Amino acid sequence: MKKEEFKQKTIDVINELADYITKLEDKAGEIADDAKEEYNDRLEKLKEMKNNLSSKLDEYEQIADSKWDAVKEGATNFFASVSDAWKENYGKVYEAFKKEKPSENN
Repeated sequence: MKKEEFKQKTIDVINELADYITKLEDKAGEIADDAKEEYNDRLEKLKEMKNNLSSKLDEYEQIADSKWDAVKEGATNFFASVSDAWKENYGKVYEAFKKEKPSENN
């Protein structure tokens, strides 16, 4: 993967995470009470992931093009691990939405 390609993919993921986090925050009131703590924990992990990814992007942008080949594998592995972690957290947040909110008639 070329440095510019890595940069663009990383920016795309950061933007997707930001949009997803905003949507989750907007829907926080729809979560059943028994799932709110887990939901908030997962939301915080997604925010932390986004911040880490932004920091790493800043670090990688400082690397000279001539040295990119030397760090490319580490950058690619980091990107893959963030992607996997995001998918895992997304799935867990999605599960929180599937829990039914108690009816207000009870």
